[in-house]
Amino acid sequence: MARRGALLAALLLGISACHGASEDPAQEPTGAVAGGIDLYSGIPQDGIVLGDPDAPITLVEFSDLRCSHCRDYGLEILPVVLERHVRTKQVKLVFRNLAFLGPSSVQAARMAAAVGMQDRLFDFVDRFFRLQERERPAITDELLLRVASEVPGVDADRAMAQRDSPEVVKQLEAARAEAVALQVRGVPALFLIREGQEPRRLRLTSMSPEPISRAIEEIMLEPQPPG
Repeated sequence: MARRGALLAALLLGISACHGASEDPAQEPTGAVAGGIDLYSGIPQDGIVLGDPDAPITLVEFSDLRCSHCRDYGLEILPVVLERHVRTKQVKLVFRNLAFLGPSSVQAARMAAAVGMQDRLFDFVDRFFRLQERERPAITDELLLRVASEVPGVDADRAMAQRDSPEVVKQLEAARAEAVALQVRGVPALFLIREGQEPRRLRLTSMSPEPISRAIEEIMLEPQPPG
């Protein structure tokens, strides 16, 4: 994937983004909540990738699990994108976790990456965001274990043990490096990529999936670049 040159076709959609900031006051943990029912059912997951690996378009999301704007995107826009474009095999998703909102972001990012080693990262992120929507609990080992335990098929104890593994460290370092290359300064940050072309940045200005759908449809109609 090309990394140099200007980013193409910036689509000005514009909501506020999360930037580096101090953390919210700590609260007592209250437990995890169930995620969207069947939101990811039947969609293949492979680590940080969701969807058909042969999908012609990739949607890359840079996110911090403690970012309220990332949460809103994940709960309000992403489900529509999944139904319209991921289940139809037009698009595959890549989740890039940036932890810059303090130690709690790092804790959550490490746990999400460890759950991703069991190919359930997107389910974990969804449940974590739903918890953040309802409450703002302190991020503790107990809380992360309970959220992971709610994801079907996940060995939560194994994920806890793998949070500091070289694989997790490598994944988060790769996310940071890619963010630097793409000049990401706030999250959520979204990029559409078609094979052989440079990333196209989507600048969110509203919590609507329509601009993303239009951008995907426009790319689908473009002539296929020569192989």
